[in-house]
Amino acid sequence: MVLFFTHVCRFVVAMSSDKKTLYKNLNNKHVVVTGGSSGIGKAVAIEAVKLGANVTVIGRDIKKLSSVVNEMQGHFINKEQKVQYASLDVTSNYNTIEKCFSDLENKMGTIFMLFNCAGMCICGKFEEMKIDEIKQMIDLNYFGTAYPTKYVLPKMKERNEGIIVFVSTEAALLGIYGYSAYGAAKWAVRGLAESVFMELVGTNVRLTLAFPPDTDTPGFKQEELTKPAETKQISGSGGLHSPSEVGRKMLQDALKGKCYSVFGFSGHILSLLYCGNIDSVSQVFLQIVTMGFLRAIVVVIMLSFHKIVRDGLSKKKKESSN
Repeated sequence: MVLFFTHVCRFVVAMSSDKKTLYKNLNNKHVVVTGGSSGIGKAVAIEAVKLGANVTVIGRDIKKLSSVVNEMQGHFINKEQKVQYASLDVTSNYNTIEKCFSDLENKMGTIFMLFNCAGMCICGKFEEMKIDEIKQMIDLNYFGTAYPTKYVLPKMKERNEGIIVFVSTEAALLGIYGYSAYGAAKWAVRGLAESVFMELVGTNVRLTLAFPPDTDTPGFKQEELTKPAETKQISGSGGLHSPSEVGRKMLQDALKGKCYSVFGFSGHILSLLYCGNIDSVSQVFLQIVTMGFLRAIVVVIMLSFHKIVRDGLSKKKKESSN
């Protein structure tokens, strides 16, 4: 028991000495946003401009990117601000990513903040997914995050400054019907983020892992096209959020040095139960005190999800027998 409390005291001292650098603005900082042509990525880019950042948005649709650049210019807070876009497939080979990012830095300066917003979701039961769809989601969600991060990480560590944001999903904290292939890809993103987070201990480079809720984006509308009825019923309970609301919170959480950016009741519960890294002393003690109670809540929620799946199966059997 004495040994246990000794380790607890050491932990508190270590966490207290690990001071996080907080940023109230992004004046003259170069922020790069992948998946910046629409949705959450576009919202993040606009919010960064409002804080004085020089912003690069990355995507594949030049027309959409050009429109985002024009919109960002309307939010400048000083005359020195610059914005640009780059048409790039972030699932390209790493050499292509490296060259593009190097060119971006030559034009606009060292990258201070990387927002990995590029991603996609195709819903459906795993046995019904096409192999190409599974690979596409892994390529864009995982490698589309890993490659840009691989470029900026050593440079940030060398300068001992910078922020990286990974975008995952609550389906990477808890397996959900219809999100098998997508959840696996985002689970890989979460695994990479939490491992890199530990590699950054002792440096002034920060990493934030975001678990955004269902958000009213073009990607979400596409996701709805193949989403099973059971999945709609399960995920629909959380409501639908605006991209600006989600993007603003993700950016603010990253600037505050938070390890995790979560939304709503379910996001907070799941992050307390399943997120592995240590965000703060208060978070750890909250986990210790509430773990049993929160686990009980999740069990009840999961049982309700299982009932939805069983009811859906019964309904399909009845329809097929008629």
